[in-house]
Amino acid sequence: MLRNLPCLAFAAALAGGAAAAAPPSAQEYTGRGTQVYSCALNGGAPAWKLLGPDAHMYSKAGTAIARHYFGPRWQAEDGSEIKGTVITANTSPAGPRNAPWLVLHTISEGKSGIFAEVTTVTRTDTHGGGVPGQACTQSNQGMIVKVPYSARYTFFSEIKPAPAGG
Repeated sequence: MLRNLPCLAFAAALAGGAAAAAPPSAQEYTGRGTQVYSCALNGGAPAWKLLGPDAHMYSKAGTAIARHYFGPRWQAEDGSEIKGTVITANTSPAGPRNAPWLVLHTISEGKSGIFAEVTTVTRTDTHGGGVPGQACTQSNQGMIVKVPYSARYTFFSEIKPAPAGG
């Protein structure tokens, strides 16, 4: 079931009455980098807090396409940029030592380019990036830990109405 997360954006559009729409345009990249955590008080007890990613998106050919950083944000090499808001987060099927699988709504905040029309991003197939294995304690509050990870990111562009007269 979770392997079908990239289809959620299209399925949601169909459920919302967009049955006459063309399938969304999708771009898929591999993200590699770190998830950055801070040891901080949470409700009076020390706990790991995710600050955000510090990663890059790579094409299947291995070319760096974009930077992924705190926000979460993605900035493409062409200057287009999007900011995401988490809609859904699910524990990775591989366990909590792996970053959660996500569906994010995005808004464009940059120039025209490959991300200008992106409205939804999914993160699946995460490897690493989960909560640090070392304990967050009173004595190491403020400690920053970078946990290496990789994941599949799929960027969906706005669903356009199908041409008339089909």
